[in-house]
Amino acid sequence: QAIGQLLTWVFIPLLGTSVLFSAERTSGTLRRLLTMPVRKSTYLFGTIFGSFALGVVQMTILVLFGRFALGISYGRDPLGLALLLIAFALAATALGTTLGTLVKTDSQANNLSIMFGMVMALLGGCWFPIELFPPAARTFAMLFPTRWAMVGMTDLAIRGQAVADILPEVSVLLLFAVVFFAIGTWRFRYE
Repeated sequence: QAIGQLLTWVFIPLLGTSVLFSAERTSGTLRRLLTMPVRKSTYLFGTIFGSFALGVVQMTILVLFGRFALGISYGRDPLGLALLLIAFALAATALGTTLGTLVKTDSQANNLSIMFGMVMALLGGCWFPIELFPPAARTFAMLFPTRWAMVGMTDLAIRGQAVADILPEVSVLLLFAVVFFAIGTWRFRYE
């Protein structure tokens, strides 16, 4: 349960990267920023990396607090845990980046980030064991990064697997990141 909560409450703020893009675009700040001698790629990297770094810090605090204050075991492979959580943060930030290029207003970005985050967390198995879902819902859940992160975290924390065993999940999360970063940067606009 703690693993699912960690993933849920990091995923939603990382989807909130969309709010940053939307707010700067609708307020006109983005247009003013890009009149300076700064490339679009520099702006995108700064915004995306800032959200990603904040997510990694948040996950680190939650894992350390869970481990030392609550006695939660996250498995025997800290490298596997770090690799999986970094891949998850990249996928979530990339999805937030794409969402930020699709919305018109800040409130749309905020509301959709929360809604998509909650739905993907629920269907991804973060709140209830995925085995309780009908087979069609389990298959559909494979479309969400939350599901792949949950499988990897379960393999590490419950099954005691190592980094080599979660490489498929990490690979899928990185594929999510590449696809959504590509879509987000391609669709990026100033207004």
